[in-house]
Amino acid sequence: MPESPRRIAFQGEPGAYGEEALRALHGADVDAVPCLTFRAVFEAVAEGRVHGGVVPVESSLGGPVAETVDLLLEHDVPASGELSLRIRHCLLAPPGLALDDVQQALSHPQALAQCAGYLRRRGITPLPEANTAIAARKVAEERPPHTAAIASRMSADLYGLAVLEEGVEDSPDNFTRFIALGPAPERTWTRRKTALAFTVENGPGALFRVMSAFSSRGLNVARLESRPQRRAWEYVWCLDVDGALEDPRVREAVAAAQAACVTLRVLGSYGVV
Repeated sequence: MPESPRRIAFQGEPGAYGEEALRALHGADVDAVPCLTFRAVFEAVAEGRVHGGVVPVESSLGGPVAETVDLLLEHDVPASGELSLRIRHCLLAPPGLALDDVQQALSHPQALAQCAGYLRRRGITPLPEANTAIAARKVAEERPPHTAAIASRMSADLYGLAVLEEGVEDSPDNFTRFIALGPAPERTWTRRKTALAFTVENGPGALFRVMSAFSSRGLNVARLESRPQRRAWEYVWCLDVDGALEDPRVREAVAAAQAACVTLRVLGSYGVV
């Protein structure tokens, strides 16, 4: 009997950028499982209902996806891979609707923000929707008058929409960083990264002592951000350092950082495409 394909969860509808990232990380043969929310993706992985998940963690234009970061801190689900996906938005419409007849466009608020200049020049009114693929499906099924969707070319193919224009985002440097959750995808990686979450005492030099554990060993801290804890004005710091935990320098740096922290947790040590 042939083996069943691996089930990998993502947030959104079929055709969403999350599904595109999922297939880029895990391959075309996996079973993509859509979930309504990011939390639902984490819960499906944590409860073993899927083999893994893929969620966005940062946009090159919009910054960190705060909900994903908070869910990583809340759940004991390891990050196991990373992919930077070039986001190329398309203006999609039902066949027969001409570009000059489009008066409004449905999409996720972040996608609309990334295309704000284009929409302004075209005189198209932005209308927020929960997800880019949901917007595409709604335009395809309900055909609201003079309405297009901003979504991926995958969504156009899936829902039978015409691509009126491709690359309608305002900046060509439009990438979203996605991470894999659960067991690592079976693929080749270009480099390695280790992600940590830690807390320190609120006092002079506390954060410096943690950072110096890495800089003194010649390690690059690629990202540092803070997230609020449940208590007012107390924070947890999230840090990405280049290198695998198997590297003695990284392992020593993490041990030295832990000595300077109140708490420290490894969120994952994984490959990056």
